[in-house]
Amino acid sequence: MHRYDGEDYTVHPASQVEVKKGAWRMLFSKKYRRRTLVGGLFYACQTFPFFGISIFLPILMENMNVTNPLVTQLLYYALMIAGVLVGIVLSNRLPRRYFLIGTFLASAAFLLVLSIWHQAPLALTLILFSLFSLTISTALVMDYAYPNELFDASIRTSGVGMCIAISRIGAVAGTFMLPIISNAWGSQAIFIICGTVLLIGGIICYQWAPETSLRFAKHNRSTINEPSGSRVTSSRYSDSTID
Repeated sequence: MHRYDGEDYTVHPASQVEVKKGAWRMLFSKKYRRRTLVGGLFYACQTFPFFGISIFLPILMENMNVTNPLVTQLLYYALMIAGVLVGIVLSNRLPRRYFLIGTFLASAAFLLVLSIWHQAPLALTLILFSLFSLTISTALVMDYAYPNELFDASIRTSGVGMCIAISRIGAVAGTFMLPIISNAWGSQAIFIICGTVLLIGGIICYQWAPETSLRFAKHNRSTINEPSGSRVTSSRYSDSTID
């Protein structure tokens, strides 16, 4: 905190947090309902295309007339590793909202261009698909940070568990539906559906996702929307209780 926010910031010693009963009901109370839905839905909108495309990549490559699917798979997984490294760097430099919205819209754009321009040259197709792979893996970094930041300590474990449970709906739906869609309508339909799901995820984050990074929210008092139970004091914001 001192390194990134300045030495005039400090955190009061934490008191013993009493875990409240009925935590699961609290997740859908007025106070936490939006956070629970945002945390689960953004996660689900990421896992739907990620699991479906990753698992059935050979089928997609065949439908895209890629003659050497092994090389493409190696490229895809290499870009996945690179994307995680990029995500780790960007997640410490960008506000959470901008990170989520930007990665959703960018990955959706790459897939939707692939779906519309289905006669694109093979080289361009591979470039667009590579950019999608890099972007979606960059976005996955936020799956580990953002749900934890949405809830205060007394309900965090249940909140993160609920977000992950909601996300599995997207994972199961993508894994189950995409091979059926591919057999019926081809890879272009997969790109349209996955791109649409990612676009919906971006809209959800734009409408509902709070900024949970104090490093960026401190410059705009109206965006400080952290869970209750934490207080940060500063000579600049002597009254800044995080709600």
